[in-house]
Amino acid sequence: MGSFRRKIANKFKNRYRLILRRDDNLEEKVSIVLEPLNMVLMICGGFLFVGLFVYFLLAYTPLNYFFPTKSAKYSSQEQYRMIQKIDSLEIYLEQIKLQSEVLGSVLSGDELSMDVASNDIKTTQVVATEESKPSKIGEQNSSETKQDYSFFIPVSGVITDSFNIQRNHLGVDIAAKSKEVIKAIQNGTVIYSGWTSKGGHTLILQHSNNFISVYKHNAVLLKKTGTFVSAGDAIALVGNTGELSSGPHLHFELWKNGLAVNPFSYLNF
Repeated sequence: MGSFRRKIANKFKNRYRLILRRDDNLEEKVSIVLEPLNMVLMICGGFLFVGLFVYFLLAYTPLNYFFPTKSAKYSSQEQYRMIQKIDSLEIYLEQIKLQSEVLGSVLSGDELSMDVASNDIKTTQVVATEESKPSKIGEQNSSETKQDYSFFIPVSGVITDSFNIQRNHLGVDIAAKSKEVIKAIQNGTVIYSGWTSKGGHTLILQHSNNFISVYKHNAVLLKKTGTFVSAGDAIALVGNTGELSSGPHLHFELWKNGLAVNPFSYLNF
């Protein structure tokens, strides 16, 4: 063991010289004396320097979110805010998805399935039969009342056809004078303002509480998509446009949570 230790000690005492010379004339430029012990110390010092550099880089720059320092409490607060924003975005995307589904159903005029219709009847409306009168249609089964929502009447006129799931008539028809002003039933945003073959000039508003109101067969549309309107604002003029129209009137629909509901349950016509 003694001889082995002496060999190791002698190796650490060996000295080496690192010389840098010019290639053209071999002139000596740099001469560094190297010893095994010094080399070990230099390597350890290099690792220490790199470690400190990385620590300060992560601790005192925006990269500190990935390093557990004293500023971690601030990063947790930021993470909480980001989680809240993500939740808000998810809710917003769900609303956009629901809005798109309703918009597609309104514009395509697809029939509702009877499962959806029966569920809707139980919660928000009374289905009107062909023989039902408007006064009977207004009767409600749900706990919601007309007083829970303040809706304007879109246009004054005579009810010529009522809400009826069986006939796939998802709104009420209000006969009125041609070019009569149609008003927004509540504050909202125009999510569609354009032409459809069946509904003619059609305008759709998005309201609070997941309500969507639909106005079809208009002569003129007064608002463009993306416009915010207040309750009672003029949005269109009564007309006779579209394949399903047989005279000047407004076909008015009201949707809630993605389902068509009986307007008589929410408006006092």
